[in-house]
Amino acid sequence: MNPLSTTKLNRLLDKHFLRQLLDHTHWIPSPVSIEIYDSNDTLFFTYGEATACGPVCQSPIVIDNQTIGIIRIQSMQPSNSPTRFWGLLLSSLAQAQWERRCITQDSLTRYRELALLYQLGDKLDSCLDSAELAEIVLSEVHRFIRAQAGSLLLVCPYTEKLSVVASYDSGETGCQLTPAAGRLAHLVFATGKPEVIDDARLDPRLAAASRGWEPLLCVPLKIDNRILGVLNLGYKAGEFCFSAADMKLAEVIAAQAAKAFETARLFKEMENMAYAIILAAGATIDERDACTAGHSTRVAAISLAIATKLNQMREASPAIKKELPFIKLQEIKYAALLHDIGKIGVPEAVLTKRTRLSQDRMLAIRTRFDFITATTGQSLDEEFSLIAALNEVHNLSPADSQSVRNLACRKYTDLTGELQPFLLPEEAEALCVPRGNLIEQEFRQIQSHAEKSYKILKQIPFPAHLHRIPHIAYQHHERLNGSGYPNGLLTEEILLEAKIISVADVFEALTASDRPYRTPVGTEKALEILFAEAQAGHLDRLVVDTLATLVTSNPQWWNTLITPLPGTKPKTGAKLPFEEEQV
Repeated sequence: MNPLSTTKLNRLLDKHFLRQLLDHTHWIPSPVSIEIYDSNDTLFFTYGEATACGPVCQSPIVIDNQTIGIIRIQSMQPSNSPTRFWGLLLSSLAQAQWERRCITQDSLTRYRELALLYQLGDKLDSCLDSAELAEIVLSEVHRFIRAQAGSLLLVCPYTEKLSVVASYDSGETGCQLTPAAGRLAHLVFATGKPEVIDDARLDPRLAAASRGWEPLLCVPLKIDNRILGVLNLGYKAGEFCFSAADMKLAEVIAAQAAKAFETARLFKEMENMAYAIILAAGATIDERDACTAGHSTRVAAISLAIATKLNQMREASPAIKKELPFIKLQEIKYAALLHDIGKIGVPEAVLTKRTRLSQDRMLAIRTRFDFITATTGQSLDEEFSLIAALNEVHNLSPADSQSVRNLACRKYTDLTGELQPFLLPEEAEALCVPRGNLIEQEFRQIQSHAEKSYKILKQIPFPAHLHRIPHIAYQHHERLNGSGYPNGLLTEEILLEAKIISVADVFEALTASDRPYRTPVGTEKALEILFAEAQAGHLDRLVVDTLATLVTSNPQWWNTLITPLPGTKPKTGAKLPFEEEQV
């Protein structure tokens, strides 16, 4: 609809100015009556004596060849010339005002478009997800161009084919993109040139796919002479077809969108590469010890599940929200994958130690005992059997420890005539370790991996939203009551993410089926141990409770993830729960 047809004269002519103009016009006959009407015959302005009589002369008020009003002059001395003069004068005044209004309106429209485009740029710059970007672009296009149907198609980097990533339509009005729109999208993608189609039925390229009258607008998303996709629009609200201005605006939006999509793609590639490196780094550490392969991946899976649940609880409860900080899932996932990276600095012999004494050391003891038997005649088979048995146990009883000490106190004479102990001091020390198989010095070497992890990770320039990864990994062996290592931190000094990884680390170690030095426990027993640790002030009770909720709500999932089936290899690359498939 032409805006002139709905424009009132009071928006183009000033009554006060007209009255002053007529007051200063000396040749107007008197008495005279002047009336000005809108195009719909509504009285807009009157001047002169209402009792004037005589013939009426009238002249149209015209703008751009369209009559928008009429001036009527009634006088005792009628003349068409003054009437035509006033008609032309009013037309000229209205035309000038109309042009000023059009220029102002056009400037305002352009300003609004620029402001909206600037806002669109901000929205696109702050988003790095392709699906979300597509929704933003279509939403803004709907506002700018008022297309009632639209879709955004991107090129798959592997198949090099277009695929729809987002779309919308006004289903209630029947305005939906048809196969003709899809065909036009592929044509624009092939040529790289934007197109406006007034009616798809009349275009020979699209007619066969058209299902009725369908105006279309399609522009490519280009960057560096590469076409990333196309923006496809149909049916402009309130108008029959799209204009050249619409196409220009769509091209500007498409150019902004193309840059945003390319940035998102590069960011995703870098993120995927970083994740692959992190995953490989964690797996490399785990693979140093075949018995802990997949440990970091499983700890990351458990930690991520706990963190996700805690975030859900936080959003659901205002009380919890005040006390519980929001957990960045990507940050805790990466920290869990890298929490043991410091083990790269732990000696292989210590890291992979499975018995109290190595096979070489046991062979040395066997040879020594055979020598004693050969030179003294006393059999030491019973003593060696005891040592062999104690070498494999995880927990040593006080009686067994005393037996080792007694054996270490016995002496024999070597070939040089010197007295030597049945067991060397370092052998006796290893056999008398109350729990596990590491002597104090070796245990300190294992403990050093937390600090080594921090030093390694601190050198990596993590982005701002992941900057706490070194600190989280540093604290994963701290305990709430200060009994942990390496710094003996208390509960308020330990990051929530580190508390989560601590629980996940213990739970994984308890339930893992690939530890040769002890039998894995079931999830119920593992949770029982975790609750005891929380009661003792070592682990966070809320985190343990959350893990217990997850395990009991879906035990089959946890059994599959954490405990491989008998006779199968441990999972070294299990996909993390809640993680999207990598492209």
